[in-house]
Amino acid sequence: MAYYEIAPVECPLQQNELYMHLYLRQADRGPNRDQEVILNPKVRPNDFGLTATTAWTISDSLDPNAKIVARAEGFHMQTSYNNTSWYASFNIVFEDDRFKGSMLQVMGTTPAEGQWAISCGTGEFALAHGIIKQKVIQSTPGENVKELHVHAFYTPMNDPVVPGATDGKSWTLGA
Repeated sequence: MAYYEIAPVECPLQQNELYMHLYLRQADRGPNRDQEVILNPKVRPNDFGLTATTAWTISDSLDPNAKIVARAEGFHMQTSYNNTSWYASFNIVFEDDRFKGSMLQVMGTTPAEGQWAISCGTGEFALAHGIIKQKVIQSTPGENVKELHVHAFYTPMNDPVVPGATDGKSWTLGA
């Protein structure tokens, strides 16, 4: 007998489905540098414990002059003694006009190809959950470009009915 059970559940909330095709640039040196090492213990093998803050740029195309639509702001750290395994936790903070002020919270390990989890969101992406399929598509010394395929679900929420209300009931669900 299995130790788990999975059953479909009908959700009464309206949800929107989001797809995005984006590119993340990660530079640890040079004029486009967008991360900084904040902790480097240097006492463990394989840079174990090395931690860096990030403000990686996210654009809508591979063109070097592409529009920056968001930044991945957070940190990543080396979490394995035996191989390269970076854990990342960051917010994708949108800067473009359409989604400005909205955010997706992302976390996961960062292999050359894999998935990150979208655990929540704010603004347009309230209550978001989903995944980002990511893979390195360009790599030069000091810089990587990752292709991102974002797939998420979120619940549209209307502005508060009563501005400034603190009763916890002033938000309404719906498009």
